[in-house]
Amino acid sequence: MRKWILRGAAALAVLLLGLGVAGWYLARRVEPFVREQAIRYLETRFGTGVELGSLRVSVSLVSPLQLRAAVLRVNGERLVLPFRGNPDLPPLITVGKFHLETEVGAVWNSPRHIRDVRLESVEINIPPREIRRAALAPQTTNTAPKSSTAASVVVDTIRMDAANLRIYPSDPAKQPRLFEIHKLTLHGTSPGRPLTFKANLTNPTPPGVVQTTGAFGPWKTEDPGLTPISGDYTFDNADLGVFKGIAGILDSTGRYDGVLRRIEVHGETRTPKFHMPGGNPVPLTTRFHSIVDGTSGDTYLQPVRATLGRSNIVASGSVVRHEGAKRRTVSLDVSMNNGLIEDLLGLAVKAPEPFMRGEIDLRTKMEILPRAEAFSERLLLAGTFNVDQAHFLAGSVQEKIDSLSRRAQGQPKNQDISDVLSAIRGGFDLRDGEIKFSALTFRVPGAAIHLKGAYGMYSEEIDMHGVARLQAKVSQTMTGWKRLVLKPVDPFFSKAGAGTLLPIKIAGTRAKPEFGLDRGSKRETNVADRRAPEGSN
Repeated sequence: MRKWILRGAAALAVLLLGLGVAGWYLARRVEPFVREQAIRYLETRFGTGVELGSLRVSVSLVSPLQLRAAVLRVNGERLVLPFRGNPDLPPLITVGKFHLETEVGAVWNSPRHIRDVRLESVEINIPPREIRRAALAPQTTNTAPKSSTAASVVVDTIRMDAANLRIYPSDPAKQPRLFEIHKLTLHGTSPGRPLTFKANLTNPTPPGVVQTTGAFGPWKTEDPGLTPISGDYTFDNADLGVFKGIAGILDSTGRYDGVLRRIEVHGETRTPKFHMPGGNPVPLTTRFHSIVDGTSGDTYLQPVRATLGRSNIVASGSVVRHEGAKRRTVSLDVSMNNGLIEDLLGLAVKAPEPFMRGEIDLRTKMEILPRAEAFSERLLLAGTFNVDQAHFLAGSVQEKIDSLSRRAQGQPKNQDISDVLSAIRGGFDLRDGEIKFSALTFRVPGAAIHLKGAYGMYSEEIDMHGVARLQAKVSQTMTGWKRLVLKPVDPFFSKAGAGTLLPIKIAGTRAKPEFGLDRGSKRETNVADRRAPEGSN
């Protein structure tokens, strides 16, 4: 028995040795062919040169009678696909190490079939279209016979644990967009057909983690920007603070499709604590349709429907990096119908509660300039607004407005006239953190005040000048002996159909406004005389 065991062990050892020697011999015979075919395929597939460092082939035989079923493994290092027409460009693709596995018989099949490919230390660089076209040379090489043709290849799975994708803009002064891909799995790569993918990557601006699945390809060699792409995504923990003027953590989900140069995205965003410098956090959600240039990062919003607090906003425009600029310019046309003024004030003014409530209609053009200054100096707003049913929550302000309404109606002691609602409308222009108002009209029962001036968003200082048109005559705004004394001067203040027309000013701060006669504004009063329609307030 021992003898048979020893003979069996020796025979097994000889068999294994024979299989190993046969595998080694087969690998040495196959290796030049694999190298030649790999170079030829990559040149044809991507239209670039191919620089291949080391390549090693190993074959594991199960049986000498089943050579085609033997497992073929290829390991290599330093694979580079340079642009032959422009050696100064960064290579299209650089791979530090690669590993692939298939059966020996698949090497001679048509198409070639590879089960699994693993890539390490991958760098992908996409130059701008005009440079890339000039850099692509005819698909020939000196490393393989010119009569050789590249067979098509089908790959079941390609896996990358880490890769950097850089997309270069046309302006050489601009930095490329960098996408850090943490994990990428591709399935079903075959000529002329899209592949499916699953990836985790870091979005550059705003920084956050994107998880996506979808389809990509087929690859367009002459212009990769026309390569089709589609899929679904989730975008988590995006820090808006990178924009230096807004803040909050954004989450988004959605779907995209198109080509790399024009990707249409439909999605939603959620920012529970969106805020601006000097303001309070306000919940912000959006539903959007946008067009993204994946080669430049420029985005066109068509449109965005947002909810800020309880107010609905519609915006359309673009986020574009213009030639020579280091940052993108945000340009939006924004409208709000039947919104709540407290939502906007809460976002802009840091206070325990807004100083006013009411409904607002708003039309504005917003720009965020690509400058390095503070956000207050980069933000530009210009537009019109109309606030109805406004009620001031700061007690001292509302008391002054109630008093104004009583006197304007000729009933200065009527305490039933209280908590009156105001209407405000006008045009505005925000620059450098200061709002300048033009044709600003403030109305309460019995009075209409026409103003122009400025308000500091961060200093909260008020500097407004204009005229007040009152329903009552000047004597009727007073009580007791003052009413009698002022009766003779009523005709001097009754102008343009108003009971009283007075030049006024509002100064001080938001917390402590100061109302009074503007003794240096006779010219403004005369202008109001000419413009005010007869009998209006």
